[in-house]
Amino acid sequence: MKTVKARIKLCALLCLLLSGAVAIRLFYLQTFRHEELLTKAEKRVYTQTAPDTVRGRILDKNGVVLAESLRTYFVAVSKRNVNDKDKLFKVLSKALGVSRAQLNKTWNSKGNFFYVKKDVTPLEYEELEKLINQERVRGIEIEPHYTRIYPYDGIAQDILGATNSRNKGLSGIELMHNDELSRQTKSKRVKKARYGGIIYDKEQIEFLDIADVYLTIDSLGQYYTESTLKKYAEQYKVKSAFAIVQDPKTGNILAAASYPSLDGRSLPLQFVYEPGSTFKTIAVAAALDSGAIKITDRFSMENNKWKVDGITIRDHQEKPSLSVQEIMEVSSNIGAAKIAHGLGARTMYSYVKKFGFGVKSNISFLGEPAGILRDHTRWKPIDTAKSGYGYTIAVTGIQLVSAYSAIANGGALMQAHLLDKIKYADGKEEIYAKPSKVRQVISKDTADKVKDLLINVVENGTGKGARIKGYSVGGKTGTSEKMSQDGKYQRSAHIASFCGFVPASDPKFTILVVLDEPERALFGAVSARIFSEIASKFLTLYAVEPDKEIE
Repeated sequence: MKTVKARIKLCALLCLLLSGAVAIRLFYLQTFRHEELLTKAEKRVYTQTAPDTVRGRILDKNGVVLAESLRTYFVAVSKRNVNDKDKLFKVLSKALGVSRAQLNKTWNSKGNFFYVKKDVTPLEYEELEKLINQERVRGIEIEPHYTRIYPYDGIAQDILGATNSRNKGLSGIELMHNDELSRQTKSKRVKKARYGGIIYDKEQIEFLDIADVYLTIDSLGQYYTESTLKKYAEQYKVKSAFAIVQDPKTGNILAAASYPSLDGRSLPLQFVYEPGSTFKTIAVAAALDSGAIKITDRFSMENNKWKVDGITIRDHQEKPSLSVQEIMEVSSNIGAAKIAHGLGARTMYSYVKKFGFGVKSNISFLGEPAGILRDHTRWKPIDTAKSGYGYTIAVTGIQLVSAYSAIANGGALMQAHLLDKIKYADGKEEIYAKPSKVRQVISKDTADKVKDLLINVVENGTGKGARIKGYSVGGKTGTSEKMSQDGKYQRSAHIASFCGFVPASDPKFTILVVLDEPERALFGAVSARIFSEIASKFLTLYAVEPDKEIE
């Protein structure tokens, strides 16, 4: 009996000691190691997302998205949490398209934590989550991020620009409107899914006050312009090329293409060049508007050699004299030089300035230059004469196309626009592309006369390549020799261009095409042909009715 009682007491004592030991251990863990164990537990259940930058969209005039931020994911591996290496490789290889050999190489060369793939798409993420749950694989870490994407494969990339890995604008519209487009997301404490991924609570979805930026360009028209320009640029092996399409009544830029296309480098807005014979239009418009000449005046061709300041201006005309219409039709340098020379430096300079040259267009694109226009007090007589056919003056594409738009719309220089509007998250809109008349450059009567001259250039002169069946076209070809570093003009390096508008009876589009150093001297004829192709696309795209009978 005593033995039984002793055993019972012993068992009770042992139970008491064990309970006490457990209680002491629990007290120790909950009191002295509480923070450590809580941290370990939370790491298994929760994770902290990294702060990120989300950006608003960039859209065209019709609401087509040209740039947007897409939720993507960074997928990594934590070796110490992996429960089955073979299954891990199988899942990652199948879902992300990473070879087993590459996974094994990375596994062996990296420490405990390494990235498998960044910018994983939502579709890849869904497939990965499905396979993780199916195979019950552990050790895969998934971090959400925002990635900037351009859905139309580089369309208007020279205008849109680019962002860096932190989603900050680096160039173009992305940089110019970085403040409106970007907002920083906060780091969040979120739950982990059982085998990877993240579980978001409704409370953790934050409202981001980001704006959408709308441009005046038409994405489809931009595509046609870029593809047409690229085709000819590659065919004629040019150094570079650009084309720009403007609505002459509003000043809105509908397309602006560069070749080659580089992030944030827009040649129509940034390239500076001597315009050559396309500038004869400006000289003639100025002389007619000022009353210095009449449309019926004739000018001697001086046997195709005319000396000014001891410098000979040469020509290639068969007739001893030419009318104003013929000067434009055959693109006579002597004729244009005489018109500008007769107009005088002060008046010529005044009209050139009124047409918008020598100053920035205020289109507000980074890197836009003012061109080159010296004050008339520094002009010599030869400078005045040569300005008549587009030398001694350097322009940008946006300046020249806007000047031709002024002629097309009846003489008014319109403010050029690339930014249409900014739409904020609260619904507020800031409209930028409101038609704004900068000034009346020439009278409507003068503009109509110059339009007729340009129509004749296309119908009977050097611009025949610009003709379009069923539509009247007005425009002017241009060819200029490029200046070398030593200040001499190069006969082997040219810029070939054409600028015009269509339909000439009621212009809807003004288009400038410029080819920089084509492989062989093309003059403006090929640029006129490119104009015709681009214009035809826009006429179809906007369903513009023909204004001319098809012969």
